[in-house]
Amino acid sequence: MTPPDHMPGADRLDPSRRRLLALAVLAPAAAALLGACSSASGKTLTSKTARETVPTSEVASQVASAAAACDRLGGRLLSHYLKADSATTAMASPVSLALVMAILADGATDAAAQGYDALLGLSGVERDRAWSAIQSSLNRYDGDLKGFDPDQIPDKPLVHLANHVLIADEKDLEVKQSYLDEVLRWFSVEIEQIDVASMMKNLDAWASRNTAGLIPRSGLTITKNTRLVVQNALLFAAQWDSPFKAEDTSQEDFTLADGKTVRADLMHDTRSIPYATGQGWAAVRLAYASGQDNPDGSRKDSQLALDVVLPDAGTPPAAMEAGTWSAASAALDSADAREVRLALPKLDLTSEPKQLLDLLKEEGLDPEGLDKIAPNLALAQVVQQVRLILDEEGTVAAALTEGEVAVMAAPEPDRPVELTVDHPYVLRLRDLTSGTALVEAAVMDPTVKTIGASA
Repeated sequence: MTPPDHMPGADRLDPSRRRLLALAVLAPAAAALLGACSSASGKTLTSKTARETVPTSEVASQVASAAAACDRLGGRLLSHYLKADSATTAMASPVSLALVMAILADGATDAAAQGYDALLGLSGVERDRAWSAIQSSLNRYDGDLKGFDPDQIPDKPLVHLANHVLIADEKDLEVKQSYLDEVLRWFSVEIEQIDVASMMKNLDAWASRNTAGLIPRSGLTITKNTRLVVQNALLFAAQWDSPFKAEDTSQEDFTLADGKTVRADLMHDTRSIPYATGQGWAAVRLAYASGQDNPDGSRKDSQLALDVVLPDAGTPPAAMEAGTWSAASAALDSADAREVRLALPKLDLTSEPKQLLDLLKEEGLDPEGLDKIAPNLALAQVVQQVRLILDEEGTVAAALTEGEVAVMAAPEPDRPVELTVDHPYVLRLRDLTSGTALVEAAVMDPTVKTIGASA
């Protein structure tokens, strides 16, 4: 962890004239035991401006633009990590990072000139309405986290997306009420004020509480210059629409990027699922159960899915274009179902905090100038952590297949497509309603549980 006196950007910015803004992004994809509530609670700040709820149907074209920007951001995140270390698993949550950027964009001196609008795909009110609609869409599956147990995934999906703005109680900082009004108008967000000495304890408790303990601590370095922190937490838990059988899981060879092999636990099943191919890859989509029925008794579609993209053997994810993964998801959106004999590794992955400010600056973001929050603020840190667990657990399902015997000869059925995921591949956890990617991972070795902090 960076020592307080050498926080990124400290050599560039004079602390006597510029206060620093610290930012954390917390993005898990499954959950552990519920964390303890904060004992460093701050003063809650509110607004007289009413919260506006924007349905995705009212801003469909804007949501599509935001989702496309989210896809570009996700591809760049994976490419950034793989460029630094092409042999190590890379994980990212593009939607979590985008929501933090959206909250900050409302405070930017000039969001267009500073690169926020380009990152988020839209400008001004259209940007706020679209990202507000995306958050509302994801939170259609929100629920009480109290007592959540990751070993007992609920029948109905859980997608908890929360935002937190923590403001330092310092005499030299007066956050503009107009900024608080704008953020609270468009986003579901908790805004608190607390003394700098108590910020770390507050941030840790909020992170643990809103990720059900999966990410127990903030990844930030808090210093005497910290004046404001924005956090976003994503918690996802859902059962497969069709489960894998534990007895069908077996250890098999998984070939790493350098040609060496490890023994990994691969789940097996043959099922009819969307299947698509492109230049140098094949992909399938696995659905998550909604736990609900339609009025006619049919199973309701959760519109939550996991896309599995497998490059050709010998082609590591780092060698693919950044847009490959979103292109594969787009192909799956219109793909026909095929019988697929699937073998997919189990995963239990944890990433150490990743510093993202340099990447964002490469993407055109100017971190200085947040005058709509308060004068003399600059973005000093952007950090993300991700947790991902994938196993056989899913709904208990039954299937009845019947065939009619007739005098007309039926054509020979297609043989099942084989997709054995036994070399590096990419996962994309998606909300099909908004089109956004919640979590992405380039899995280089499914047997490694902890991913290093360097980026």
